[in-house]
Amino acid sequence: MIEVLQQLVGAPVVLEELKHKPGRRRTLRARGPRGSAIAKVYASDRATTVARRIAALAGGPPEPVVPSVLHVDPSLHLVVLSEVVGDPLRVALLEGDHGTSARVGAAIGAWHAAWDGNTPAPLEPHTIGRELEILRSRADTASPAVAEVVGEALPHLGSEWRCTTVVHRDLYEEQVVAGERVGLIDLDDAALGPPELDVGNLLAHIELLERRRERELGRETQVLMKAYAQTGPGLDEPLLDRCRRLALLRLASLNDEVGLAAAALPDGMLA
Repeated sequence: MIEVLQQLVGAPVVLEELKHKPGRRRTLRARGPRGSAIAKVYASDRATTVARRIAALAGGPPEPVVPSVLHVDPSLHLVVLSEVVGDPLRVALLEGDHGTSARVGAAIGAWHAAWDGNTPAPLEPHTIGRELEILRSRADTASPAVAEVVGEALPHLGSEWRCTTVVHRDLYEEQVVAGERVGLIDLDDAALGPPELDVGNLLAHIELLERRRERELGRETQVLMKAYAQTGPGLDEPLLDRCRRLALLRLASLNDEVGLAAAALPDGMLA
C-alpha cells in the first residue's frame, strides 16, 4: 500500500488513522510532499464496488464536492480517494454559524435536485425492506428495553417509498464538511432512494447532538432546512418524519439509549 501512496502523494508518506471499524474497514489520511489522499482498506471485497459508486457521483453538480477515485486495488482491498477539505457541519451547528448552515442546506438540496430522476448504474435502490433489515439487525444487539421500543414502532413505519434520487445513505453532521465549498465524505454506501432518507437521517443526528451537548439547535436546523427548500426537491413531510424516526431508532439501538428510541415512537404511542 505504501508504494501506491508514494506514487500519489510523494515520499515519505505519513499515515494518520481517521477511523477503524474492526471487521469492516480502516480509513487513513496519507500525507506526502505532493499533497494528501484518503486511503480506505476493507476487510471484505468491497473496494471495487465502493470505487464504482463514488466514481459515478462525479457526474453530479459542482457543489457539494465529492471525492475523486485516485486508485483502486482489489487485491489489497484498497481504495484511494482525493481528500475533501473542510470543517464538519457539527462545528457550524455548535457555533451558531447560520451562514454555513445555510450553505450546507443549499448544497445538499442542489445535490438531490441534480440527481432527481437519474439512476447511475452502480447505485442500487435502498428500499424500505433493506432499511428495516438493517434496523432489526442493530436492535438485535441493543438492550431488551431498546429492542422492545423498536419492535413497537416498526409496524407503523414500514410503508414502501420511491427511490427517486441519489442519497448518501449515512448523512450526518460529520459527513458534511464546509470549507471554500461544501463537500460530502464517506460515500461508501451511496444508493438510490428518497431525498427524505438523507434529510431525516441528518435531522435525527442533530437531535442526538442536541442531547449529548445539552444544546438547543432548533434555529440552526431551521436555517439549514429553509436553504434546502430553496434548492432541493419538494419533500414529503410524512415521509420525512418517518425517515427521521427510523434514523432515531437506529441511533438508539447503536447507542443503547431507550429515551432516544422513545422519541422515535409515532405520535400517540407510549414508550
